[in-house]
Amino acid sequence: MQQRHANLRAQAIQAATQRIENGGLTSLNARFVAKSIGCSVGTLYNIFKNIDFLIFEVNLNTLTKLHTSLTTAIEGKSSPKHAIQAIAQTYIQFSITNKNLWLTLFEHRFPNPADAPQDYYAKRSFLFQLLETQFALLNPSASTQAIAIEARAFWAGVHGICSLYNNDKLSDDGQAIQDIAHTLIQKFTASPRSNV
Repeated sequence: MQQRHANLRAQAIQAATQRIENGGLTSLNARFVAKSIGCSVGTLYNIFKNIDFLIFEVNLNTLTKLHTSLTTAIEGKSSPKHAIQAIAQTYIQFSITNKNLWLTLFEHRFPNPADAPQDYYAKRSFLFQLLETQFALLNPSASTQAIAIEARAFWAGVHGICSLYNNDKLSDDGQAIQDIAHTLIQKFTASPRSNV
């Protein structure tokens, strides 16, 4: 019984992931997932408290995949500037290649925020940690607070580019996303740096 439960759980996450990949978050519902894995909706809700917890598992897998992509991208980089460039470029490419899963990371909200597992938010913060490490190396005299703000400002810029692009708001003026991103990266990593 326990093994069947584990198998259904894995199958449900896979089915939900494929559904979101193909049709976005709004295409996902419990009835579809239950039918896909050959069980009733009631059985599905014995495995997951509700659909939000199933989406949470999909998002957790997406975050793990993103984490692997970003950490691999900065391996062996010769300077923090090159590492920051790699983080930005990899993040942009990930958002494009995994568009619907990436959008789901930011579109999905638990109706009751208190229900959201806290380890999810801890895992989501890894991007800031990666950037803070590199910005600290790039500007070692800056304060911890300044580095934290700079990392978040940079991420907000890169994320904004991805969000606009993936919502078809950035492609109508003829400017290439990589050129826009390159300009942002150059501005944030240019020398000399301010010692704040």
